[in-house]
Amino acid sequence: MKIAGSTLFDVPKEGIWRRVLDPASLLRLIPGCERIEQVGPDEYRGQVVVRLAGMAGTYTTWIRLVERDEPHGCRMEGEAEGAAGSIRGTAAFRLSEQDRQTRLEYEGQGVVGGLLGTLGSRMVEGVVQSMIQQALARLNDQLRREAEVGGEPRGGSD
Repeated sequence: MKIAGSTLFDVPKEGIWRRVLDPASLLRLIPGCERIEQVGPDEYRGQVVVRLAGMAGTYTTWIRLVERDEPHGCRMEGEAEGAAGSIRGTAAFRLSEQDRQTRLEYEGQGVVGGLLGTLGSRMVEGVVQSMIQQALARLNDQLRREAEVGGEPRGGSD
């Protein structure tokens, strides 16, 4: 399974970096996320509920940052495991500023096991990609609302 994509935000990369690594923010952003906690300086554990046929269930997750380049990006490894199977893999994201916006680019690859493996990697990729896009859209909406009320000013001389 492979995933990749990008999105643009209208805030400095430092504001995005803070939210992407903050458990309280992640809880609001990740679709189906019921619990997430930071259990070490670079390690997170959580629980996500997926409500799609063939993948429905509760998944226990863990993510460990294996390389950090604050506030430019990081590389991580992780796993999601539930009754329907597991996904274990690595992912990375980069933040770069361009034309008064911040681009977040991500990529990842994983191995699908258990019953999830019988669904085919395209279906699993599609679900994972959809969850990522939903989380990024929620983050973008949250950042826009905050900017409208003056919560996240743009750096420099606006």
